[in-house]
Amino acid sequence: MQAEIAEFVRTLMAILWIGAALFLLRYALAWLLRKRVPKGLVPTRLELQHPDSLARIAALIGHGAPVAETLGTRRLRATLGMRAVWWLGFGAVSAAALSVNPPLFGIETAMILVVGYTALHTTFYEIVYDRETISLPRWWFGRTTRKWRDLDAVVDRRGWTLDFHFRDGTRVQAHKYVVGYGALREKAEAILREV
Repeated sequence: MQAEIAEFVRTLMAILWIGAALFLLRYALAWLLRKRVPKGLVPTRLELQHPDSLARIAALIGHGAPVAETLGTRRLRATLGMRAVWWLGFGAVSAAALSVNPPLFGIETAMILVVGYTALHTTFYEIVYDRETISLPRWWFGRTTRKWRDLDAVVDRRGWTLDFHFRDGTRVQAHKYVVGYGALREKAEAILREV
């Protein structure tokens, strides 16, 4: 009995040390990265207390990669870190769900399917824009293509997405953790200043 209690205390202390180290790592990384990446990508001091703040910092991996550009058309894809976050999440959810030997049509299967779909969606996610138009993917199916001149506002939702508001009332969410986010944001702000 004494040995079991001692093992429990050691495990609890290890978990607490790991938690404290991750907490300090979040703050240190946020402080180091805040001036190196475009505004709005690194969680603020208040946002660092949210559970997803470490995932947002990890999503910055590969952010500085070159943007795919062909004949004036830019293709922005999810960062390597963003894709890794979702695929690791898919692996973790799958391992946890399958370890309890779930029924074929249960909540565990639904979780695996939703996280797996989101990982695939992120892998193939692509924002395409040129001088005249922007094409944004929808979360579930399809894309929407609009003219830049119809852009009414760009709203930073604090977190993972950026909202594009168009004059016809359409609102489209876009991932912020894409390669070339800074140039996209600058283009949208330049269009809004012209109007």
